[in-house]
Amino acid sequence: MTSGLGDATPIDVDRGVPFAAPEGTTLRLDLYRPGRPRGSPAGTDPAAARRAAVVLVPGRDWRSPDRGQWARYALDLAERGYVCAVPEYRGSDAATFPAQVRDLKAAVKWLRARGGDMGIDPARIGAFGHGAGAHLAVLAALSAGDDELAPRATAFAESTREGAAAASDALAAVVGVAGTYALEHQPETDALVALLGGDREAEPEAWKRASPSTYLGADGATDDRRQPPVLLLHGEDDDVVPPMCSELFYDLLEARDAPADCVVAADAGHDLYETQRAFVLEWTAGFLDRHLR
Repeated sequence: MTSGLGDATPIDVDRGVPFAAPEGTTLRLDLYRPGRPRGSPAGTDPAAARRAAVVLVPGRDWRSPDRGQWARYALDLAERGYVCAVPEYRGSDAATFPAQVRDLKAAVKWLRARGGDMGIDPARIGAFGHGAGAHLAVLAALSAGDDELAPRATAFAESTREGAAAASDALAAVVGVAGTYALEHQPETDALVALLGGDREAEPEAWKRASPSTYLGADGATDDRRQPPVLLLHGEDDDVVPPMCSELFYDLLEARDAPADCVVAADAGHDLYETQRAFVLEWTAGFLDRHLR
């Protein structure tokens, strides 16, 4: 399907593309790709440009993620020249952690393995999420190369297994909106207990491994890699995830001289990606342009 936004570059949209099947559960993503610019020669191949890609991660308390949540943003970013993928992952109602981050990393690996077919530059893949999706996006970005959080090779179809399993899950930049990133300071909400299979006393290792703060090196490095740049956006009036969650994590990043920005929007709540869409899009697009272009 092709979606045209006025006189802008048309967007090719493919919905429900299978990318992995962990434990027999087929996972799909929606793919948004900038088409041939209007007025360009008919023989022009848009794949030859090697575009940056953005993985948009749905949220909703880690339960039954809805790919449609990011459709508008995916179109907006694709219009700006990014290949966008909105993957689903196993919700906490179907599997406990680390299934969710493994599924997200499977999408990153699949995109990198298939990048040649889709005109993606494998060195320029970022992520963008809200709420639970922000937590998973930042966790995936900081835990690149962690074998315990990596998808199993058997999660991929045989046709792509070798390339996808061997591909890197590294992200070059990440944007988190209204997320929580230091679980050691996070109350034991029902959603987190369901995700992690128990409270802190019952599942201390899961709480540690699921916290992005765990993967911060002393000098801003994650293992042998430099940490990718992080942008944290939050609503000042968020009564679901307090803005302190982003501010505290930003302080941890800043203390390690890690590349990061944190912006708190006045008069905005937890759903600022909907109520303050222009604000979120402006900051996100500007950040991605600086680090992925």
